Amino acid sequence: MRRALSLAVDRKVIVEQILGAGQPPAYGWVPPVHHYEPQQMVEASWTQEQREAEAKRLYAEAGYSAENPLQTELMFNTHEDHRRIAVTIAAMWKRVLGFEVTISNQEWKVFIDTRTQKVATQVFRGSWIGDYDDAFTFAELLRSTSGQNDPGYDNPEYDRLLDAAQAELDLERRAELLEQAERVMLADMPILPLYFYVSKHMIKPWVQGRQSNIMDHDLHKRFYVLEH
Repeated sequence: MRRALSLAVDRKVIVEQILGAGQPPAYGWVPPVHHYEPQQMVEASWTQEQREAEAKRLYAEAGYSAENPLQTELMFNTHEDHRRIAVTIAAMWKRVLGFEVTISNQEWKVFIDTRTQKVATQVFRGSWIGDYDDAFTFAELLRSTSGQNDPGYDNPEYDRLLDAAQAELDLERRAELLEQAERVMLADMPILPLYFYVSKHMIKPWVQGRQSNIMDHDLHKRFYVLEH
């Protein structure tokens, strides 16, 4: 069922028509970082039509139909972009799978508390910005013992691979372990990746010297201004 919900979402519509700031659609959890090859769900290379056909098959396989539609709630924290995305996803699920979804929003503190309790949440918004330029800052969030594992994901094999990666000194082998862990997680599909964040800046054309980087840390000493 989780895979059906994921495949029914057209990420291209979300990033191009809802957000429109160059965000790349996401079919995996870890964004491009150093010493890591981002992994993707196997259907990432499919057309949207193929993904939707598979979503319908999985939906029926899970026991749902027009006579027995899924009933679920999509929860998000109050923000206009989050609301627009939630409305769009609900419309996609209605069009592709034929069921209505209840949309609800909560203020940030209440929302986080609700997520942490893992009781009243069926589908909810989540995001993460890496604390450092490494895959582990994302991977560890889904470890079963992580205090920030709000989806409640629990797979011993995933945990074992993270433990092994944490103890591995060889960067290549460490990356392999983390990539394998992400593949395990994507097979389970506890999350529905949508898009990766991008940094947005408005800079006058005569301001030069900025060097983009994944952590979005600007060294102002490199900036200079051209005559204009």
